[in-house]
Amino acid sequence: MWQSVLFDFIDQEVFMNEQTEAKGKKKDADSENMDPVHVIRKGAIAASIWQRQSPSGFAYYDYSISRSWKAMSSDKTGYSKNYFSTNQADLIEIIQKASAWIIEKQESEQKAAPEMLVPA
Repeated sequence: MWQSVLFDFIDQEVFMNEQTEAKGKKKDADSENMDPVHVIRKGAIAASIWQRQSPSGFAYYDYSISRSWKAMSSDKTGYSKNYFSTNQADLIEIIQKASAWIIEKQESEQKAAPEMLVPA
């Protein structure tokens, strides 16, 4: 019985997320066409790592986290930004891995940057 309630809740959550996401579709066309530079997955949880640039020109990385789902009643699939307590371990691992990937990438770029600035 609890599974039925859970899946009904998930279906309702999906409907609400789809409505919210439809309202947010007014984003800049350039930002929607960009793909993440890296994706890290663990179970149903994924971190998408993005390379961004501030208005002043400063380049940086950040990440967004999502949970994939599949409705048992309709086989509909999608992604959510909401999580269950059972996702805790995967969330912690994904956050640690995404942060470590960004730190490693920034360090490698900083090491390469002085070589690029040396005049020929």
